Amino acid sequence: MVPIIAVLITLVALEVALRVYHAATRPATVPVSQVAPVPLHIVTDAPYLYGLNPNHPDISSQGTRDDEVAIPKPKGTFRVLVLGDSIAYGSGIPKDKTFPNRLESSLRERLGSAEVVNAGVSGYSPYNELQYYLAKGKEFEPDIVIVAFCMNDVVNPRLHWGDAPGVRFPDDAIPNHDYDVNHILPLIQKREQEKQRSPSVLEHSELYRALAPRLSRLFARKAETKVPTYITGEDDISIEVLVDKSSPESRWLRTMYDRLGAAVAANGAKLVIVIFPLAYQLDDNYPFMPQKQLREYCDEKSIPCLDLLPSFRQQGKEKVFLLNKSPFYDIWHLTEAGHDLSVREIERFLGDQKLLPNKRSE
Repeated sequence: MVPIIAVLITLVALEVALRVYHAATRPATVPVSQVAPVPLHIVTDAPYLYGLNPNHPDISSQGTRDDEVAIPKPKGTFRVLVLGDSIAYGSGIPKDKTFPNRLESSLRERLGSAEVVNAGVSGYSPYNELQYYLAKGKEFEPDIVIVAFCMNDVVNPRLHWGDAPGVRFPDDAIPNHDYDVNHILPLIQKREQEKQRSPSVLEHSELYRALAPRLSRLFARKAETKVPTYITGEDDISIEVLVDKSSPESRWLRTMYDRLGAAVAANGAKLVIVIFPLAYQLDDNYPFMPQKQLREYCDEKSIPCLDLLPSFRQQGKEKVFLLNKSPFYDIWHLTEAGHDLSVREIERFLGDQKLLPNKRSE
């Protein structure tokens, strides 16, 4: 009995100590009316769902994370439009260090008059990129349209954008409708119910809130016996859906790129797909490589396709990816060195594919 009492006294003491500590270190609450946040995105009714916030200091009046460019395009200007998600946008990286911005500087040295427009938006999928191009992107009159593909491009958009008021999800924006109905919507409903229920006695405890996440991660690591396959932090969808060419996600992806390729070609431009790997794919003997399936698709459709995995492997994931340099373990986004490597590989590839002008524009 005495040991049990001693344990209880210790736990109470720890609880009191944590409450005192958090009360002393918690910042003063600022009334909501005095807070002026500058969110990265605004919700729109446009078919491409989201737009970059024009009040953000990095965003031009044209809605790009870039400088404004002339429309119509000046004669003799070679222009590249970059579409993609937060990798193209350059999450966690200053604007001038992103691969689209660096590519522009490099091409100007090589060609003279050249522009690269960064139209990447965090959270975009191939559906968004297609709709953006049809609504706005083609107005830039690009000679080349580069799509930055990431493995998380086929995830269900509801979990990423569902909390934003007014967001609509057209049928074409959902990669897998059965998965949406049977997994995503029930998951959202469950989360909404959890939000509405009253917290348990344990959840009121500072000690419980401090220990629960750590214990959860500890047991999750012990239970993990397979190689990582997750492609998003919001859902348990596996990278294996991209390896399976018959999966709804793979078919949806090819459909989006079919439509984008046709639209780009109709405007006299050339579509180029750049495949960005996930950090764990750089590990030795990692088994799941959807790059092969995507390269086969590109060969079939005569789309120039650059796979960055080999060059990234030469550098190592610690140099190329943010990993622990981010608030979460970031297997998606690149360091400045990763963006620099991407620029060198993309420019080399464009040259090898004879997609660049042969001489400096006057």
